Order: sequence, then structure tokens, then C-alpha cells
Amino acid sequence: MTASSAQVRFGPAGVTQVASFVHLTGHSYIGCYTYPDEGMAPVLAIKDQHIDVSITVADRSQVTGEDLLMARVLAEAVAEYVAELERRAAVTREGTADPGNAAGRAA
Repeated sequence: MTASSAQVRFGPAGVTQVASFVHLTGHSYIGCYTYPDEGMAPVLAIKDQHIDVSITVADRSQVTGEDLLMARVLAEAVAEYVAELERRAAVTREGTADPGNAAGRAA
């Protein structure tokens, strides 16, 4: 298993890139914090080992059409990620099933 990691790259002018590689496991945390009484936009949080990623809008007191568009883009990417994992898991299950056992084959 590959552990989550982060890299910070520096150039002559300072930090040029921060890259996080989150490898989700049963110990990872994914959650959405909402603040209905405070009038603040939600925060999507992903935590694994020493990596914390928070996703929210630029102005948490106001949600714009662009914020909604980007949230939908994020949701579509997550849906594509899940579909690909499901496809690969089905292939793995099919490949490890007993070839003589029809119940082990994907429908």
C-alpha cells in the first residue's frame, strides 16, 4: 500500500507548487461540514495521515453560480472516479472467480 504524501516545490521566487497525493483507506476521513445558522458555505474535508484537504468557495459568505458550476464539475469527476473503481473491482472479481462457477461471474 502506498502512503499519502505531499510535496512542496520551490523555485527562485519561492513556492512554485504544492502537490498532495491522498491514498484513501479505511482510516481516511471524508466529510462535509455545513453551517446552516452561520450563513457560511459548506466545507468538504478529506483527511488521511498527515494530509488535510479542505474544499470550499472563495467567499464563504456568498455562493455564486460559478461556485455551483465548480461543485458540479467536482461531483462529475467523483462520479467518474467511482464508476471506474466499480468497473475495475468487477473485473477483479470476475478474474478471481472460479471459471466453472457461474455465480462468480459478473452479470
